[in-house]
Amino acid sequence: MSGRIWTGVFALIVLWPIPGWLTGEPGLWAIILVALSLVTFVGLYMKVMWTALEWPHENREPVALVLLWLVAAALAPPLGPFWLFASMFLVITALVASLSTRGVLPWVSVTVVGIVVAIVSQDLPLSEYWWIPALALLFALAMHNHLQLRRANQILARARARAERLAIDNERLRFARDLHDILGHSLSVMTLKSQLAGRFVDADPDRARAEMVDVEDMSRKALSEVRLAVSEYRGLCLSEEVDNARRALHAAGMRFDVNGRAVPREAASVFAWVVREGATNIVRHSQATRCSLRYGIDREEAYLEMADDGRGPGESSEGRGLRGLTERLQTAGGTLHRRPAPDGGFVLRAVLPWEGSA
Repeated sequence: MSGRIWTGVFALIVLWPIPGWLTGEPGLWAIILVALSLVTFVGLYMKVMWTALEWPHENREPVALVLLWLVAAALAPPLGPFWLFASMFLVITALVASLSTRGVLPWVSVTVVGIVVAIVSQDLPLSEYWWIPALALLFALAMHNHLQLRRANQILARARARAERLAIDNERLRFARDLHDILGHSLSVMTLKSQLAGRFVDADPDRARAEMVDVEDMSRKALSEVRLAVSEYRGLCLSEEVDNARRALHAAGMRFDVNGRAVPREAASVFAWVVREGATNIVRHSQATRCSLRYGIDREEAYLEMADDGRGPGESSEGRGLRGLTERLQTAGGTLHRRPAPDGGFVLRAVLPWEGSA
């Protein structure tokens, strides 16, 4: 809206030659004809400019643009050099705003040549009024650069807005992935312990009661973790997740062997998610009897490997949790490998590049 207002204010420059022309005492019909021509000129200018503001780089009003140029040329004989000077600002602004870079050059060239022809045809000394076509050319270049910069800023603003939307979408995906990892593990173990409690409710009430106490504790912990995840990003502790995995696997009747060495803090936070998701998948899908966990540093790589002797997921299957782990490792510059073990079972291996000592 503000662009249209300033376009209208700029069009008032057409009034500048009128006082000088009226000093020549033109006739009534001449005044009427010039006044109608000026109104037509301003109307065409506004039509072209308002359309150009909505559709940059495209000429949506070719007829209006041609008529604008012709009306400006028709008013040159009665209004003289002052009109040439005033109207060329509006004509060139309309040309540059509504045409592409390739289309502007011939039109501006024709306009500059037309100004020279008008000066010569009115027996005005070109040596005295040479500055009008020169100024028209300089103004065309300046206006072209200004509009190019304006359009570049618009493109940059749209790109920035798109980047902000992508950042928000990525943050939503990250939060959804974290929430899945937090709740998926806890709910899986709680389901397993609830099933165990149901089996022992008659045969071993004390064992059933102990399992339900664990379910209650895990539900409270899961609720606390969700609250932390909602309030801020929460990094996991590798040692805590190893302990959680041990409890979950023992509850499922599996043996859990751990052979770990110190890893960098940045890698430990990522590996903690691998342990959580790996333990969750083993409890859910593997039907294993034994699970082993190894982690440490090998040459310039920090690694964590989790293997079981169960059936594991198929080679082509990949749940949302494993996809989330893959994305998490890729974000950290690492990789996640998943493959069947040679003697049966499944191996999950996470690798992160590392330079230095742990």
